[in-house]
Amino acid sequence: MKAPATNSSLDVAYWFINRAEQDNAYLEDEKLQHLLFLAQKEYAQTYSDQMLMPCIFLCDEHGFFEPTLKKIFAQGRPFMPSVRFDDRTTFFLENIWQQYSLLSLSECKKVVMRLPLYIQCYRQGEHSVVEWNSLIDKSQKNDILYKSDLKSAFRKKVLISQNGPVVVSQWRPRKVTNKELSS
Repeated sequence: MKAPATNSSLDVAYWFINRAEQDNAYLEDEKLQHLLFLAQKEYAQTYSDQMLMPCIFLCDEHGFFEPTLKKIFAQGRPFMPSVRFDDRTTFFLENIWQQYSLLSLSECKKVVMRLPLYIQCYRQGEHSVVEWNSLIDKSQKNDILYKSDLKSAFRKKVLISQNGPVVVSQWRPRKVTNKELSS
C-alpha cells in the first residue's frame, strides 16, 4: 500500500471547515464526519486503493466517524493553520465538496446510511471498525453518489448568530396586487 495522500485526517477536516467558511456556510461536526468518510471511500475507489488520509472509521447509528476527530471536536474546534495539499488532492477534495456540500445534514446522513457498507457494518448498540478492504469494493464504485438525490438537493445557508447556528434565506417580499393598493 502506498503512503496516504495527506498526513492526517485533521488536515482534511480543516480543509473542509475552511472550504465551508469560504462559502459562508456552517459545517456541522456530524456532516464533517460524513464528508471525511465519503472522501476516503471515493479516493480509494478513484485512485486504485490508495488512502486519502491515515485513519480508521467506526460505524454507529449516526453513520461512520473517525473516533479521534470526534473526540477532538466534541470539545470545540481547536485552532489549526490551514494546510496546502498537492493539486490532485485539492482537486479531489473540491469535487467531494461540490458533490456533497449542497446536502443538508439529514440528506448527507441518508446517503451514508443507504450504502451497502453501512448496512453490513452497523450492529445496533456496537461500534464496529470499518475494514479497509470493505472500503474498496469495486462493485460499489458509482453507487455512492446517488445522483438523483444530489440533483434534488438545495443549499441551505447556515450562519452563526449570538444564539448559535441559524438557517437564513434570501429575502423575498410578498407581492402586492392592484386590489390591495386601491383599498
